[in-house]
Amino acid sequence: MSTIKRGRVLRDTGAGEGLVFVDGEQYAFRLEGIWKSEYAPKVNMGVDAEFDEQGKLVALRSAGAGGLAGEQAAQALGAAQESAKRLAAELQSKGLPVFQEYAQRIGYPVLAAFAALVIGWFFLSAVSVDLGFMGKNSVTFWQALKFLNSGGVAAMGGGSTGFYGLLCVAALLAVLLPQLWPNPRARYGMAAPLALMLLVLIVAYSKMPGVPQGAEEFAAEIRKAVSIGLGTYLAFAAAIYLAWKGVKGARSP
Repeated sequence: MSTIKRGRVLRDTGAGEGLVFVDGEQYAFRLEGIWKSEYAPKVNMGVDAEFDEQGKLVALRSAGAGGLAGEQAAQALGAAQESAKRLAAELQSKGLPVFQEYAQRIGYPVLAAFAALVIGWFFLSAVSVDLGFMGKNSVTFWQALKFLNSGGVAAMGGGSTGFYGLLCVAALLAVLLPQLWPNPRARYGMAAPLALMLLVLIVAYSKMPGVPQGAEEFAAEIRKAVSIGLGTYLAFAAAIYLAWKGVKGARSP
């Protein structure tokens, strides 16, 4: 009774005998009498190897499309893992010291505050609204800028941040300005995120409609439904630290 095992072509038959690898062993083969598939074997091709009762290779066929795709995916994953290992080794030997040099120059606390600011603005909830049976809705600081720019709730999901978005990006870049411009006054740029958040707060407050007479209770219920999210607290703390660090550095001799 024959046995079929999965193998892989190590050498094709373009210049003589081919070579297939099956279960840790290598077997030589020729096209004549052994190869049973329509297309010629290629290096790294997955094959089904058939052996007789004595363990002799009697036939080779290309693996099915599904099995071959799985093997190719496994190969790709293995190659990606090897590339990641080489990249990590290269980063450790070359890139990591460079990164550490820049990190020490900027300061780890400043980098941590910058990261907290980005997380607070773009990933965590800035404001949440409890709509009762309709559920709870929340927006990030970046999404709130869309609302502020367009003046509509529908803009939170789509739309553009407009001028406020440009200010947001400029505020983030201003934190890194001291690394590009050695002038001590450049450190004032680190206060830009705090200034932007205060500006957004003032503009948002100024755009809030007044409470009609007799609707004070309804307005109070609305205020109860609105809560400040973790993103706002985190971003404000990071922005205050960056502003303090920048002003302190700018005023130092």
